[in-house]
Amino acid sequence: MDQGSIKEDWPTCSRVVHIAGGILATNEIQTDMVRLWPLTTAGKVCQIKINTFGALYGSLDKLNLNIIGVEFITHQMELTGQAPTQFRGFIKQKSIWPNWDAAVLWGGLTLSAFHNKDGLAYDLSNRIKFQLGTINDRVKNLSLTYHQQLQARNLGKNFKKDQRFQDGYTDLVYQEFHSFLFDVGIMRDYLCEYIFNFASGGGLKKAIRQSLNNPRLEITTASGLFKGLKKIASLTEFESNLKNIMGKEGWLYELGQYRDLVMHSAPINLANSQLYAIQEFIELPEGQEIMSVRFPLPANPSELYSERSKRTSFDKYINQFKELSKLSLESRGKYDCLEYAHKIFGLISNLSLEVAKEAPYKPMEQTYTLTRAGTISSVSYVEDE
Repeated sequence: MDQGSIKEDWPTCSRVVHIAGGILATNEIQTDMVRLWPLTTAGKVCQIKINTFGALYGSLDKLNLNIIGVEFITHQMELTGQAPTQFRGFIKQKSIWPNWDAAVLWGGLTLSAFHNKDGLAYDLSNRIKFQLGTINDRVKNLSLTYHQQLQARNLGKNFKKDQRFQDGYTDLVYQEFHSFLFDVGIMRDYLCEYIFNFASGGGLKKAIRQSLNNPRLEITTASGLFKGLKKIASLTEFESNLKNIMGKEGWLYELGQYRDLVMHSAPINLANSQLYAIQEFIELPEGQEIMSVRFPLPANPSELYSERSKRTSFDKYINQFKELSKLSLESRGKYDCLEYAHKIFGLISNLSLEVAKEAPYKPMEQTYTLTRAGTISSVSYVEDE
């Protein structure tokens, strides 16, 4: 097995790439070799050589592998477990780390609001920054449970394509997906509260209060903001786009329906018929295949929620047991849990970057300078790039 070449001019860090389906790709510190886990179905190690440090992501993309995120290990404490590894959710776009970029930006807005003595802007910015980190961790944790599930199936040595199954790890995956839904829902509402207060220099807040004839109105949820936006005849481009993605054809609406279904009605894998995990193969070059797992999501969450809310059709789970069981064994779901969570993670991280443009102040940064007299802290506005 080729161990690769040492690249002393590369950054001193190891990388573990999380890939959809529970697959991992490992690039050890300052080496040009990347190894995939698990082994191929033929029992061989799949490895690729990269020419530059940054070529890792494009090389995996050429194999049609969907990158979820990357763990960077840069310090001994991360290797020993004294500190967590640095996970960044990855999005295939020009700026590949939108969540990381957003967290830095909102940290700067928090600092700026503090020094401008704006308590509301400070509190909201601080909450948004925290929640950006939370959804990043939720994606990591969901990906890790996929990996644990795939590892368990791989150890079983009985991996058949399209086989449905349920074991001790399966519910853990759906539980982690539920946690992602809850926290990304909180993120959505924090952003909507910020938009209500600061969009258009406070003009949106004034217009909504006037249109609803409520001068004391406060909005802290997506549903409240959407109701207000529908009352405004003239919206900015940003506000109009936001209204569209909150509508029935938009991704924020669908996200809300999945969240409400789980929050108020049933676990996502039991909302209609029992959903099972699925064993799949991913094709690699030279006729190789690698194992992966899929966790299906039901389609039409709004219809399921509406039907369950009527509380008149629960007998079907008994009377139509055979039909529903057959449906469960044939369904692949509209989405895979991890791939859907990853998609939403990217969309809401990008949205947070757009919302930041509505901030009343420019972001600031804090600089620490070590002198003979001690450490000196200074604050300044971030220069526009």
